[in-house]
Amino acid sequence: MTVPAIEQGEVTFGPFRFSPMRGLLKDGMAVKVGSRPLAILALLLEQAGAVVSNRDIMARVWPGLFVEEANIRVHIGSLRKLLGKNDVGTDYIENIPAQGYRFVGTFLTPMAETGEEAAAPPPASQVDLSSLLPRNIDRLIGRDETIDDIVRKLVEKSFVTITGVGGIGKTSVAIEVAQLSAGSHRDGVHFVDLSTLSDPTLVCATIAQVMKLPGGGKGALEGFLTAVKRRDALLILDNCEHLIEEVAVVVEGILTTARDIDILVTSREILRAQGEWVYRLPPLSVPPGQEHTLTAEQALTYPAVELFIERVSSGDGMFSLSDADAPVAAELCRHLDGVPLALELAAARVPLLGIHGLAASLDRAFDVLRGGRRTALPRHQTLRATLEWSHRLLDERERVVLRRLSVIRGSFTGDLAIGVAAFGALSEEDVVEGISELAKKSLLSVEHRQQSVQFRLLETTRQYAAERLQESGEADVVCRNLARHLCRMLDGSQSTNTVAWNVVYGTRVDDVRSALEWCLSPAGDLATAVDLTVASAPMWFQLSLTDEFRRRAETVLQVVRRQPQPDLKSEMAITAHLGPALWNSLGPAPEVSAVLLRSLELSQQLGDVGCQRRALWGLWLYYLALEKDHDALEAAERFGDLLGSPVDPGAESMHQRMMALGLITVGEFDRARDFVERCLSAPAPTTGSSLRGYQFEQRIVSHTHLARISWIQGQPDRAREAMHEAVELALASGHALSLCFALSLGACPVAFWCGDYDLTERYASLLVEKTSEGSLFVWRTYGLCYQLALEARQCPDHRIAALRWSTRFADVYRNKRIRMLATVAPRLITPAILDEVNDGSNNWATAELLRLKSENVGEVEAAEALLRQSMEIAEAQGARSWSLRTAMSMVRWHLETGRHPDAPSVLSSVHNSFSEGHDTPDLREAAALLGRL
Repeated sequence: MTVPAIEQGEVTFGPFRFSPMRGLLKDGMAVKVGSRPLAILALLLEQAGAVVSNRDIMARVWPGLFVEEANIRVHIGSLRKLLGKNDVGTDYIENIPAQGYRFVGTFLTPMAETGEEAAAPPPASQVDLSSLLPRNIDRLIGRDETIDDIVRKLVEKSFVTITGVGGIGKTSVAIEVAQLSAGSHRDGVHFVDLSTLSDPTLVCATIAQVMKLPGGGKGALEGFLTAVKRRDALLILDNCEHLIEEVAVVVEGILTTARDIDILVTSREILRAQGEWVYRLPPLSVPPGQEHTLTAEQALTYPAVELFIERVSSGDGMFSLSDADAPVAAELCRHLDGVPLALELAAARVPLLGIHGLAASLDRAFDVLRGGRRTALPRHQTLRATLEWSHRLLDERERVVLRRLSVIRGSFTGDLAIGVAAFGALSEEDVVEGISELAKKSLLSVEHRQQSVQFRLLETTRQYAAERLQESGEADVVCRNLARHLCRMLDGSQSTNTVAWNVVYGTRVDDVRSALEWCLSPAGDLATAVDLTVASAPMWFQLSLTDEFRRRAETVLQVVRRQPQPDLKSEMAITAHLGPALWNSLGPAPEVSAVLLRSLELSQQLGDVGCQRRALWGLWLYYLALEKDHDALEAAERFGDLLGSPVDPGAESMHQRMMALGLITVGEFDRARDFVERCLSAPAPTTGSSLRGYQFEQRIVSHTHLARISWIQGQPDRAREAMHEAVELALASGHALSLCFALSLGACPVAFWCGDYDLTERYASLLVEKTSEGSLFVWRTYGLCYQLALEARQCPDHRIAALRWSTRFADVYRNKRIRMLATVAPRLITPAILDEVNDGSNNWATAELLRLKSENVGEVEAAEALLRQSMEIAEAQGARSWSLRTAMSMVRWHLETGRHPDAPSVLSSVHNSFSEGHDTPDLREAAALLGRL
């Protein structure tokens, strides 16, 4: 419907009455609404029921000006909130996608002019924003959602403070917010830059001068408030942190006196004034860490990289980001925490240093990041000047807390902060208060994680504070405090859940690195270095950084051994953890056994049961890798003899897993299954000295073993179920070592045996990928084994020899993966290799190895003897799948020679014993053979 000639009278809808002369009233009372929204409402009412386009709204409300459509959305949103619901329960203003807006509601009484006198609001003024606002010359990147959010909050709250670290872009965002919001106010927008003002008594006068109001003398607040009372304006107070108390007083006075003034403040410290709504401006988002394959296109989707590259290009028109440079640019943006000023200063140095040279020099950030725009404020021309401005605004306690916290890298809890910074005249309460004030002043970011509060210094702030720490002479004391606190924290880091562990301890790796480096410095503490090396061992294993731990532990061990007086206890503690790390990095190398045997010798000599168990566990791994099956099982049994009384739950769980794998290896599958099921039926232990640093999570290991046992014992469906469970648990854990274990010893072979070659390929590729990221060579050879098997499955005969000569085969052969390779790729196994791996003792694959050997023996009697021996071993072990393969070989031999007349009945009996898995290759082939008989 259309309301004719609304400009000549009033219209009433719901509780509202509107006329051009009286404005908008609700229940007879005037409603506060800006001139722009009021003009939009008038237009929609004139054409009620019809769609009004954005273009029509712009022509009426902003004649002769171009404004963003977001501006219209903001005003429509404020009108909807003000008007509420109509008589049918919907908004009075309806959005018609891609068309515009229309008024929806029932007019109660269109009336003629009542004759009552009322002051009409002036028409929407055509404010020339360029004369009142600074202009963002450069394009603002990555802030669209932020700006829209602040605009909405300004309409809702009337008083918003944008806060954040220096150089984060507070002023730029405020200018954009003002551009979108200015049209909502009859008297426009007023931008007051307080950065150069040093006398707090002139705050009121400076604001009055910008707004062209009386009340310009020192401290003339009362007169100013009287003058501003009837204004309808947006007031921006920029850079208030150094005048915080006076600004807070003036703002509260304005908000109390002038109902139609909205205030937007930018400050590194919040005002803590009544009615303040705080918006903490975050850094620009950066690519996540450890991204090795980031392309230029992918990197540029992150605002920090986009800003950095755009600023580089503005100084060098020939520059473009290449895929080779993208990971370096991403790391540089991470190092600078996505702070726009730091990125702009860095971009200015690229023409001189190049991206790679710049990244390499960021340990000297304050020397490098200088030379900003000549027209910038002095404190924005260098990174140091920006931070020094903030530092000058701190009191002495806050400065002490800031510099002491600089030794902590990454996020930290209040407990860690207290452990590091609370000493001397600074109490724990002082540290807590100091952290609170630093957060309020944007020098500490606050993060809420897993029901805990964490704090973090931006890297550039931390480097600046570290300089102040060195100047103070407190650096060695603070570093010692950090190292000792980390020892206490990590000494209790017992958990079988990697995800839960990472939340608490996973972020401390950089702190451990720096603490160990300090401990080994001339001013350091060797005893603390030993304690921290031992305490941090689980962390390195959980993060799959075993090679780095190996290097650091070897360095500490060398220093210990060089001491004038032997320190056998320290040597024992380090070697107990060093052995397994060496094994992961080097495999079964001689130096691994030397370290483990030395650890066992020292732990027995000193009577340390925990270290004895750890040394035996390392030797168990070592013997398994060398296929010394019975030596490995003996080590597992000796481990069980040291469980203690009462039994250490972590050690008991580890013993069950050691026994399970040891028994699988020697072919005792029933006993192995018993240990696996005991592990699965028991809750995962959460305490116990032997739990720390044993690498793998209990349920992942158990399902991995169950998968392999189930397939060998003739339960393919159960094997697949356990295989998927192990992989899902390992992926969810985020623990690379556990995933390697699940893929190597369970998922890959079971998927291959079950004929799911696409899944095997995915698993093998994932295994090789994960082991290429870290020093996990011992697991990588399993991935190569399965990749070779997949190639050999469809490889022409003339290319098989080439695969045997490949470096991948050499790695698999050298690292004792031939048993596994023989079960998945028998074409690659020569008779000579079979003779070598079949050493006479029974193992998990003996029956299969004998079967393969029978197919390469020319003598009939010898071949038959090998098949009989294979069947006897498979049946004794309960290895039904090996029995099936041997029975099929017997039938093929029978079909070729007529010998073995009982072969068909043997195959039929074995085939009929399977109650599942009839879709797998072996059972399909067995059924086909039986069909030929």
